[in-house]
Amino acid sequence: WAQQPLQHRQTRQKLVSTADGSGKITFSFTRQSHHVHLSGLDVEVATTQARTTLALGLASRWQAYGGSYGTPMFSYGDGLCFIDGLIKHGSWGHLATLPAQCRPSKRLIFNLNNNAKTSRVDIETHGKISFITGGRDHSWISLSG
Repeated sequence: WAQQPLQHRQTRQKLVSTADGSGKITFSFTRQSHHVHLSGLDVEVATTQARTTLALGLASRWQAYGGSYGTPMFSYGDGLCFIDGLIKHGSWGHLATLPAQCRPSKRLIFNLNNNAKTSRVDIETHGKISFITGGRDHSWISLSG
C-alpha cells in the first residue's frame, strides 16, 4: 500500500494513510480532527474457509451494467459479506436486498461511486440496500466499496 491522500467528506479534512507491511495503518491529518469513521473498510486476509458467491437480487428495475463489469454479486464466509458490481437504469431508492446470511446487525452507511460524485447508500438490518442521497447524475451506481 503506497501513501495515498484521502478526503474526509463531512469535514473536508485531508489525511494520509500508510501501511508498511506490518499490518498497521497510520493516519496523519493536515488539520485537527476529532474522529475517523472506519465502517466499510475491509482488508482481504488469508482464509481456510471457502466463500459462497451468488448473484445479488436487484430491486426497482435495476439491472447489471454488464460487459466487463459482470453481474452484481455478493459473497459470504468467515462471518463476512462482500458486495461487488455495477448497476444501471433503476429507480433511485431501493437498489437490492441481501439474503439473511448477509444482513448486518445494525444499519451500515457507505459512500459509493456515481462517476464524479459520491452517493450515500445504506444497508439496513432486514437486508434492504438503499440509495439515500448524493450523486445520481448518471444512470448507474457502483456497489463495490
